Amino acid sequence: MLRSTVTALALFTASAAGKRCINQTVPVDISARQAVFDLDIPQTNLEVTDFVLNVTQQGRNFTDTVLIGYNTTSGTYNISTQFCMPDSSNVTNPTVQTLTHGIGFDKTYWDVPYNNFQNSYLNVATDQYKYCTLSFDRLGVGNSSHGEPLNEIQAFLEIAATAQLTQMLRNGTFPGVNQTFSKVVHVGHSFGSAQTYSLANLYPELTDGIILTGFSMNASFVPFFAAGGNFQLANRNQPLRYSNITGQQVQTLLSMYAEPLVDYIAPIDLTTITTPQMLPNGYLVSSNAEANKYLFFKPKFYDAGILTLAEATKQPVTLGELLTLGSLVTMNNFNGPVMVITGDSDLPYCGSDCLATGGAAASIPAMVKMNFPNVADSNFSAIIQLNTGHGINFHYNATGAYTVMNDFLGAKGLASS
Repeated sequence: MLRSTVTALALFTASAAGKRCINQTVPVDISARQAVFDLDIPQTNLEVTDFVLNVTQQGRNFTDTVLIGYNTTSGTYNISTQFCMPDSSNVTNPTVQTLTHGIGFDKTYWDVPYNNFQNSYLNVATDQYKYCTLSFDRLGVGNSSHGEPLNEIQAFLEIAATAQLTQMLRNGTFPGVNQTFSKVVHVGHSFGSAQTYSLANLYPELTDGIILTGFSMNASFVPFFAAGGNFQLANRNQPLRYSNITGQQVQTLLSMYAEPLVDYIAPIDLTTITTPQMLPNGYLVSSNAEANKYLFFKPKFYDAGILTLAEATKQPVTLGELLTLGSLVTMNNFNGPVMVITGDSDLPYCGSDCLATGGAAASIPAMVKMNFPNVADSNFSAIIQLNTGHGINFHYNATGAYTVMNDFLGAKGLASS
């Protein structure tokens, strides 16, 4: 059972109805074999466009072009986490879901703070299905550690961090949670699904089942994502969040030289803006709401306000992540339950039509089964979520996907008990 002392429970704060959560920074000591790239980091947005032109050129593997070797990256990194548990439950052997978000988001992708959390995956998993959950900001994102954007913050260092967090859950050393979890499942979205795929292959003993959302193994359309994002330097696109300019400095300058503008934007108080993260060049974000819509949303099947939220809270991606995005083995060693669930209009993994296979398979995501030769047909499921783009959790019917996902886990003996 989860520790029930007054001290332990004091760590948990009430979130939306149905769950209690602890938010904390967890240090991890990790090491990973990483690529070494010989590439000048873009210093302007025009140079970012040069980078995108290189990575999207047909018939060219730009990652291989700039790869000059490999090195081991080691260190202690801080991971911003949220561990949640059901607010009330008779469960004595809980299963924990470890959730890895994709590019453009942080851990709130799983607990979307919009319209009373009606799109919250965490609420469904904890309240309705009595799972515990661990969501976290990947390295380089949100409140987790930020590092050098080319040769440090890459896919495999992030996978090592997820593995370390998982090991803590399994052996009972995750801070504030006095519990050893015998059942751990991993759920990813997009780049987080790619990392989940790799984690299951590299550390099959750490996971009992995986769900890959917004995913396929068809990389033909990823260049659409890279080009359509019209990526820019994060510190130029969102200076009050990602550069070294503080809201207080802007407020002071406006007060000195543009008093009418200060009156115009009132009652906004720029001095209350969170201290910027001072990200170096090499951290990128999509350019604007139009690009965000193109990457993640299916027209007419989402609330306009949730796009506004996604744009206001968009998170960066590093050059190193983009160059290692496709570093997936073709044949995965994992032999446990696997679900792939992808929106019918997913852009990067289906070219906006997941059913267009030319008769080769039921869907593009269904073809992922070929990459899991050790997974029985009965343990594999591919679901096409209708009226949905790449960002499943932001669409009207998101909770329908959540039900399918959690029912699949239960059917495979992975429910809390």
